[in-house]
Parts: sequence; structure tokens; C-alpha cells
Amino acid sequence: MRPVALYARSRSVPAALAALPVVVFLAWSAMHSPWTPLSASLTSLAAVLVITAGLAGQDPELDRSTAVPWPAWRFWHLVLAGVLAAIPVLLVQELGPETFGFEFVVRDTAGMVGLAGLAATVIGARFAAAAPVLWWAVSAIMPPTRSVSGRVLTWPQCPPDDAVAMWTAGVLFLSGVTAYVVRGGRR
Repeated sequence: MRPVALYARSRSVPAALAALPVVVFLAWSAMHSPWTPLSASLTSLAAVLVITAGLAGQDPELDRSTAVPWPAWRFWHLVLAGVLAAIPVLLVQELGPETFGFEFVVRDTAGMVGLAGLAATVIGARFAAAAPVLWWAVSAIMPPTRSVSGRVLTWPQCPPDDAVAMWTAGVLFLSGVTAYVVRGGRR
């Protein structure tokens, strides 16, 4: 258990786990009346930003010099981050009269975790929040559309049964996890 604890501490996981329910509850409290796709996806975004804050260690030389199988650690880090981000969003919305289904929350969380993994790999772990925030902002200001390209851009706001939105989030998740597993967070 010691390697897991050391890894978690080096990635600020305990602080993120402590802040996660507070951030999700505050986001839901501020936006749950009415609970819309925009507010639900913003709450998922907030959860992802908190839980993916530590996608790189404090010392890149230490990471490079150890005989640890980093791809496996990185894979489980992102997958567990997605699970841990989705759970409080699913739970907190039960406090209000409106809820969004499991598919909606998991789709949004997975896509945003993938975007964070891509950003950490390409522009650096410090800027991992940039890609999910920018994509969410674009989707929030775009008018609803039925075109495929419009639904790709606005996937966080699309209905849970939208196949294009589901595929977009899935591709973002798989590409983000793959890039992060192979290359890790850039410093």
C-alpha cells in the first residue's frame, strides 16, 4: 500500500479528494435551480478540474529515474479520476427535483477527463484544465444545432441519447487516456 500512498501524495490526490465533494456541492447549490444540461455539465467540469489537478509529479527527474511502470499508474490515475469525478455529481443531483441520468454524467465526465489528459500531454500538466474549460465554454455559447459538426462541438450539452455526443466523448476519453499513458504529463 505504501507505493500507492506515495504516488497519491505526489499527485496531490488527498487534497483533491477532500476538495471534490465541497466543490461539487457548491457548484450544484449555485446552479441547481433549474438544473439544466448547462449547469449539470458545468458541475461535471468542476469535478474533473479538481480531480485532475495532479497529472504530473513534483519532480520530473524522480519520475524518469525510477523503475516504476508509469503507464499502468497513469492509466489507473485517469480512469479512477473519471470515476471519482462522476460519483459526487451523480449523488449531489439527487438532492434536487431534477436529475440527469447516469449516461449524461458519465459521458461528460469521461470526455472532460480525456481532454485533461490530452492537454497534460501536449501543453503540460499545469495547463491540463485549459482544454476542458475551453471546450465547455465553446459548447456553452454555441446555439443548439442538429448538424453533426455542431453536435461534436456541443457534446457536453447534448441530450444523453445523442450518439454523436457519445462518440465524441468516447474518442476524447480514449485519445486522452492513450496519450497520457504513453507520454505522461509534460512539465
